[in-house]
Amino acid sequence: MNFTEKTRLKATLAGEKADRAPVICPGGMMSAATTAVLEDFTGNFHTDPLVMARTAEVIRLHTGFENLGVPFCMTVEAEVFGSSVDLGNAGVEPCITQYGAGQLAAITDRIMPDPDSDGRSAVIIAAIKELAARNKDVPVIGNLTGPISLATSIMDPLIFFRLLRKQPEEVQNALAYLADYLVAFARKQVAAGAAAIAIADPTATGEIIGGANFRRFVVPLLTRLIEEINRAGAATIVHICGDATVLLDSLKEVNGAAFSFDSIVNLAKAKTILGDKPVMGNVNTQMLHTGEPHRIIKNVSNLLTQDIDIIAPACGISLATPQANLQALTGTVKGAYCC
Repeated sequence: MNFTEKTRLKATLAGEKADRAPVICPGGMMSAATTAVLEDFTGNFHTDPLVMARTAEVIRLHTGFENLGVPFCMTVEAEVFGSSVDLGNAGVEPCITQYGAGQLAAITDRIMPDPDSDGRSAVIIAAIKELAARNKDVPVIGNLTGPISLATSIMDPLIFFRLLRKQPEEVQNALAYLADYLVAFARKQVAAGAAAIAIADPTATGEIIGGANFRRFVVPLLTRLIEEINRAGAATIVHICGDATVLLDSLKEVNGAAFSFDSIVNLAKAKTILGDKPVMGNVNTQMLHTGEPHRIIKNVSNLLTQDIDIIAPACGISLATPQANLQALTGTVKGAYCC
């Protein structure tokens, strides 16, 4: 079989055999929209769907990643729930400047946002539709902010974590409400042409919330999101930051997704625990930012030797990451370089 970038990724995410590992950078939290790419655009790559689509295409062209991913931040969903966002520029990533809620009730009492019309969600949907129409053989990856990270982008994390301990049922209700929106947003992205949806929940780490809270609050929501995305016709990728080793037994119970891990996680061990679930990662992003290409080539070659299913950066990429380092990553997977 002659694999395209799209069929290679779809086969791998389905647990099937491909000619080699795909090499991707999904977008969202794990975006390759570096300053070297963004500074060439005069339009707004966060608010104009045509500029966003073209930016995603240029990222792929200049880095060699085998996908198109939008958006280029993790602020879209928080904004529709009332948080204020500074969209930054070519050298500064978008960030939350003011939380949209001071208490859980302010989240659940809010009228459910409409992905087709509220905030920048409609921009993402339109950009995906444009990308899918123009790139038949390249997988378009849509993105969601995971429920815990979304909640802590809508309200002060210190308040949220205090309530996690003192009002767990109210927290569960708020997270379920946010998940309702995420399901609707994901369905719209899939309908627009996304071949996969990446869910990044960098706040839901073992270090921050602990293994017990991860099992109680996160696993049921991830399970629901994955089931809904798969039912809509797309594959799912889940990224967990930090040392997720203590979470692997919980993730083993979550089916239907590939799992992406930070560089601190031993992926060979993760593969052993997770069984036949695809594992993705985990090229150190600090090395991508400041390291020499030969170190990156060696790192990637080691991952390939371990039969890691999908090669990708371990976490969010610095805007200052050199294009040559990203090309060393992708080129090694494609056979252009060898350690």
